[in-house]
Amino acid sequence: MIRPGIFFRGMAMGAADVVPGVSGGTLALITGIYEELIDTLGGLTPRLLKVWHQQGFVAFWRQANLTFLVTLLAGIFTSIAVLARLITWLLETHPVPVWAFFSGLILASIFLVLKPLQQRGAVQIAAFVAGTGVAVAIGLAPALSAVGSGATVFFFSGMLAICAMILPGISGSFILLLLGMYQPVLEAVKQGEIPLLLAFMAGCAIGLLSFVHVLKWTLHRYHDTVMALLAGFMAGSLLKLWPWRVSGEQGLADRWLSPAQYASETGDGSQLALALLAGLVAATLVWLLYRLAPVHNVAQDS
Repeated sequence: MIRPGIFFRGMAMGAADVVPGVSGGTLALITGIYEELIDTLGGLTPRLLKVWHQQGFVAFWRQANLTFLVTLLAGIFTSIAVLARLITWLLETHPVPVWAFFSGLILASIFLVLKPLQQRGAVQIAAFVAGTGVAVAIGLAPALSAVGSGATVFFFSGMLAICAMILPGISGSFILLLLGMYQPVLEAVKQGEIPLLLAFMAGCAIGLLSFVHVLKWTLHRYHDTVMALLAGFMAGSLLKLWPWRVSGEQGLADRWLSPAQYASETGDGSQLALALLAGLVAATLVWLLYRLAPVHNVAQDS
């Protein structure tokens, strides 16, 4: 049975993946489908082929939750195809309100992710602090020069990037930047270098199907601690989303400024009121999503 809203949540995830520094996993968490997504991906095992053989394709489709997954993927790819140019244009022409909007989304979401947790002891606090520290360290890490250009390098780059992409607060594209592989991957796409792209996609597939099992296992057994860790990732990602910043060499060494410094250095004005409005609109949107579509806690229901 098709569930209304999954396609549009996929579009939200696709729009986030277009933005450097924002993870599609963050939007999955905000819109209440993160745990179902992890459970669905974690359930894609060879065992399903036996279900298909013994019970038929319909049973296979239902047990794999493919209506959810296909609908979500359709939304993601539609969003990337339709909104990529618009979001890129907005980031180039109106960066301050756009980054403020994403900051508002994430800031409001942190509180809503932490709100339902039943365990809030020292372990959960430590997990939150650790997640924040990891995300901040990744955000401040200097980029490497290109580590290579062969199929093996593309394969392992794909594995690392896809693992980051499904974690809220950590951007897969930013991991590629840190590895020095963002430009080589883009060039491979532009030049149509099929062997390199196949190696990259194979790395993504293997990395996703491997890492998601670990994530599913930990979510089921240490739900509140894992959610606190993911909230920490989101909190740490706010560093990369600070609206008033200018890029250094190759767009990697960002300098964080106050609104007044930004206005003085760029001549574009501080846009403080517009940024606050964008952040408020984003926070309100998150609150509405939370009220209209409460998080379905798959791990706790199982």
